[in-house]
Amino acid sequence: MVELLMEALRQQPRQPFPPPPPPPILVEPLNNGDIITLTQKFNKLKPPTFPRGLQPLKAEAWNLEIEKLFEVFLCTEEQKVLLATFTLQEQARRWWMLVRNQQTAMAWAKFKEVFYEKYFSQCVRDRKVTEFEQLKQGTMTVAKYEAKFTELARYAPHMVDIEYKNARKFEGGLDVEVLDRVSVLKLEKYVDVLDRSIIAEADVAALKQVKAPVIEWKGKRPGSNFKKHRNNFYTLLNKRQNTRSSTSSSQGTDKPICPECGKRHNGICRRIW
Repeated sequence: MVELLMEALRQQPRQPFPPPPPPPILVEPLNNGDIITLTQKFNKLKPPTFPRGLQPLKAEAWNLEIEKLFEVFLCTEEQKVLLATFTLQEQARRWWMLVRNQQTAMAWAKFKEVFYEKYFSQCVRDRKVTEFEQLKQGTMTVAKYEAKFTELARYAPHMVDIEYKNARKFEGGLDVEVLDRVSVLKLEKYVDVLDRSIIAEADVAALKQVKAPVIEWKGKRPGSNFKKHRNNFYTLLNKRQNTRSSTSSSQGTDKPICPECGKRHNGICRRIW
């Protein structure tokens, strides 16, 4: 029985062993000369600095600008941390020195996590999500509304993760007059909704300009009441002046002529005295 089992095992095809994993790629540490050269090349791109304390929006703007530079300035994840922290100043630099003493090596993803915990907390991001949820065009133009929409959308990616949801969210915040002209088209792409919204906004503005002169002629012009009262005042004043002049002239003709001086006056002539 044992011999039969052994014979069966010999007849089975042998499975090849999996290949060993490739050896890890070792990155040689940079010496001081390489670090200086790398930093000088990075500074030629004029990276932004982040000097002050708890300013969430400026902290996020700094991170976005740094990551934009890393798209064209190729380096390792650890080198990204080295270069980015080189731009920290004042309070931010002192904070990084404390963090660096606690952790010897840090990749870029870990640095962003630690940096955001300090300077762009979760409560601030939650407020941005709420602001995006309640975003409406209001008195903004479509262009300004689109810029605000794009700015806040990154805080709530779950609301705009597909094209249809992105289009519906943007369309739902449009002004009523613009929305009435866009929603009937049932557009599914965000760029199409944006394009038609700009056209609809221009149509609404042109329609208001056409109706504006009719509305102005129906009502009274500003200041018409003031001019009317002013004209009435000058008319009354002229009447009073005319009345006084006529009275004084009539009174002057009623005075007798003095035989002593030959002038018109009442009473005894002064020449007698």
